[in-house]
Amino acid sequence: MRQSLIGCSAMAALLVSIVACGNNASPTTESGEESAASESAESSPYSYETVEFGGREAISVRIPGDPDGLAADDEQVYVRGVRAFYALDPETAEVLSSFAIDQQLCDGVGAAAGTVWTCSGTDVVRVDAGSDDVQARFPVTKAVVQVHLVIGFGRVWVLLGDGGSLLGIDTDSNEPGEPIVLPVRGTDLAISTDRIWVVSALDNAALEIDPASGAVVRRIDGLSGARAAVAVPGALWVGGSTASYRIDTATGAVTTTVEGGIGYVGAITADESSVWLRRGGITLQHLDAATGALLEEISEPISNNEHGGGGDALVAFGALWVTFFSDATLIRIPLG
Repeated sequence: MRQSLIGCSAMAALLVSIVACGNNASPTTESGEESAASESAESSPYSYETVEFGGREAISVRIPGDPDGLAADDEQVYVRGVRAFYALDPETAEVLSSFAIDQQLCDGVGAAAGTVWTCSGTDVVRVDAGSDDVQARFPVTKAVVQVHLVIGFGRVWVLLGDGGSLLGIDTDSNEPGEPIVLPVRGTDLAISTDRIWVVSALDNAALEIDPASGAVVRRIDGLSGARAAVAVPGALWVGGSTASYRIDTATGAVTTTVEGGIGYVGAITADESSVWLRRGGITLQHLDAATGALLEEISEPISNNEHGGGGDALVAFGALWVTFFSDATLIRIPLG
């Protein structure tokens, strides 16, 4: 989990110690065995306040449990903590429900079409967003470091073990496909209109994957500490530990390098025309997606962690959502 990176220098050893499991792990349907444990309004552990953030009136929410990974569908925003999973109102940031699968530590979340994909330990878990029922569990040995379970081309995509292979699970049939062996140890994933992208902080690289054939179409090296990525029209933006990079998806060339990066536990997110880089606790850089020109920079002392804190960022529902796992906090910043 990314939380362990704060003040920790043993990440590589952790990754090497994880052994990938066998392929085609069959799902276990839960049929009522596990379901969401909704919080009582009378004993709510959450608190809300309006704060000034970068000249905007933002909403700050206290969410116990190290909130980190973010995802959204057409209805709600979802936050993954180390032991529980939260659904938030997209306009008010109110926590609508929370559910702990079985209290096993993990980090990873994705959402689409009324289904939330998350994890329990190294298992991947499918949750119905409407009922909060766990529909299936996949014992696939998910990579610990993967924050974003991206969904596209009829599958949810999962890095396995030490990140050395990629698995697609069919979202209609719940059937896992054949794992794709990777020439790098993947850290996280992104998805574009016709490709899956794997970034590797250990190998300083990004891979372009054809989702139909599973072939590695292109490898792009020289991306120092590539930890997260986001696709925009015509480009992939990669957040590295000390710099961020714009890659032209037609040529594979790095066309722009922005110094500073996202650190070790930062994030990158985008809409169609702009990119947000997040690092520390907290600096936000707002960039033009086509040129990398700086549109705005916000620096606010949010985190109390001596190493600067960390968390995820997501543009959704006309707002920028930012988590701070060291401070049990989420902030919704209105855009526009």
